Amino acid sequence: MRFSQVRFLVSDFGEAFRFYRDELGLESSSGDEPPYASFAAGGGSLAIFERAGQAEAVDLRPAGDSTLLVLEVDDVDAAVERLRDRVVGGPVDQGDWGGRVAYVRDPSGNLIELFQQIPTA
Repeated sequence: MRFSQVRFLVSDFGEAFRFYRDELGLESSSGDEPPYASFAAGGGSLAIFERAGQAEAVDLRPAGDSTLLVLEVDDVDAAVERLRDRVVGGPVDQGDWGGRVAYVRDPSGNLIELFQQIPTA
């Protein structure tokens, strides 16, 4: 078994695409039109797919906080300043985790942790 990608289901493809490309600064690696696009994210891939399209393949449960995407950044505070309208928590030091973290939501409500390494407590 090999990891392929993380795929977020989104309700508004255009809004989600602009968020990941323009606000988070991820480079689109394939697709820029509905229903699917993927973005390079470090050594992996993050994809977005229209929720309605995925529902054609499998019954979906209501959206919720059952997953969390963690993106490592060089400066959490700078990222929070840039994304201030999307911030739902932090930034705060989590010394036991070895990181300073903040939380944002994408336009479809998916939860994203921005993580900056700091010395562990």
